Amino acid sequence: MMRTVRMIGTLLGVLGLVSLPAQAMSTSTEGAGTSTEGSSASQQDHAGATPLAAHLATLTADQRETFVETRLLATETVEVSSQVPTDATALRSARDAAVAGEALDPLASGCWTARGNGEGKALAGNTLFTYYTVGGWCSSGSKITDAWLADAGGETSTIGWRYEGVINKSSGIVSNQGRAYAQFKFVLGSGGIDIQSPTPCLRIKGTSAPAATVDTVCGIY
Repeated sequence: MMRTVRMIGTLLGVLGLVSLPAQAMSTSTEGAGTSTEGSSASQQDHAGATPLAAHLATLTADQRETFVETRLLATETVEVSSQVPTDATALRSARDAAVAGEALDPLASGCWTARGNGEGKALAGNTLFTYYTVGGWCSSGSKITDAWLADAGGETSTIGWRYEGVINKSSGIVSNQGRAYAQFKFVLGSGGIDIQSPTPCLRIKGTSAPAATVDTVCGIY
């Protein structure tokens, strides 16, 4: 099972706000730029920097430290599970390999699915939200013949975070790979203000091996 961890670089600037006096925080983020849409998995909405500073300014130093360490997104982890046969041809290939005690034939025919899992965590290590993409593909030996997005979804695990659903998705055959991706939106709100709104992506790439990998690219190309 492949596992990848990404640090959220925009959190570094936030950490500098924790030790600032409340009044200084209200001006430390003036003129912050806004983000562009359709970016990579860990993109943050920079327009939320001013609301974040305003919220932090209402907290005591201890409360600010706790909020930053337990509520703000710090890392994203993605992993992919082993491929699962979904039709009689693939099931036969998998069974024959298991009986022989061998790996699957690199030219095995059939249809398969694989699931990619993503998780957003705070600095303290608590899970903020999770999400998943299930991609499917069919192979006629050395050639991928079909690709589809079988399922996608997410949920939150920490108070203040909400899941707003799948906002983009697609599937198709690219470079003889069956690819499928979904993009999700999560929002951290407090006091009626949206503070963070990450829009991570999970993409499954299935091959005729058969095998699958996962990455955080927003699109099939």
